[in-house]
Amino acid sequence: MTLQKFEASPFLDAAAVEAWDAWFRLRENGRLRDICVEATWDRVARALAAPAQSVRWMTRVIDAQARWNIVLDARILAGAGMPAFAWPDDPVAVVNAASFVSAPFSRAAEFDFGALRATADLAVECLDNALQLNRHDGTVFSDLRVGLIGVADAIVMLQKRYDSASGRVLASRIAQAIAEACFEADLRLARTRGATTMARSGAAIAQARKRGMPVDLIEAAERTGVRHLRLTAINSQRRLAEFANHTTDAIDPLPTGKTVSSYAALVAGRSATAPARIADLLPLSGRQSISAQLALRGAMQPWIDAPIDYPLQVDELPDTRATAHWRRIAAAHHLGDLVLQRQA
Repeated sequence: MTLQKFEASPFLDAAAVEAWDAWFRLRENGRLRDICVEATWDRVARALAAPAQSVRWMTRVIDAQARWNIVLDARILAGAGMPAFAWPDDPVAVVNAASFVSAPFSRAAEFDFGALRATADLAVECLDNALQLNRHDGTVFSDLRVGLIGVADAIVMLQKRYDSASGRVLASRIAQAIAEACFEADLRLARTRGATTMARSGAAIAQARKRGMPVDLIEAAERTGVRHLRLTAINSQRRLAEFANHTTDAIDPLPTGKTVSSYAALVAGRSATAPARIADLLPLSGRQSISAQLALRGAMQPWIDAPIDYPLQVDELPDTRATAHWRRIAAAHHLGDLVLQRQA
């Protein structure tokens, strides 16, 4: 298989290139091993394909990375393919929601849920492969962590407000599609690679039934069991988001301020969309921003296996009484402990 080289750069600005060069560009004995970002993607795909995957599957992984559909674990990006590389026992893969928006900022803008589902399926298989490479005793039933970045960018590029009901509906649909695709992929792997015990599978099957998963998937799970008990977790992945052309981290809102630096803003600039249009779609600062973030998390949490409890980004930290109020709201949405973090 030859290295796939793209004529146009996959990067939209120099800062993303610098992020790749600083964190993920492999050097060996003081010399560059990754001559371009395509070499990084090729190296990672080849390493992940070791558990008897085909060249076709490897090409899919390269293509999904090149389209920014998926961004794999920072540790895997930085070291996979090296002889002494230690595969993590808690690997992460993030699906980039922003990459599935076609014709952004136009009347024809659409979200490709089919491509999103295919990428989530691929993410499960990538992480399962990583666990097989980590463990050699056949015990590979750890929880997976398929997450998200770029949700706010996707909402804005579809000309919806982050703090709107339609924005929350879109976010909920994205979470549902991810959950269903990951569950279906896990069942396929359970059939081909082995399932955990039926006693342990019961909780995952009950959760799938509670979520209203398709009946055929639940029946298949009851016959064969599941391979992993938890598949999805949305946590902060700032380095991965920055590498992916300043995509918004996890489900954070776009940054506020006089200068909006984000993937959506970069796309808008290239499509001659007025920056003011983006500003009109941002949540208000302060308390409204906290409310918007909690509401969006609440819309997605029913479909995500782990609590969405990574720190919320705020302009100013609220007082003790207000913080207690937001914590009660977070608890009502089953979001875990509320942590507020002032934007850098």
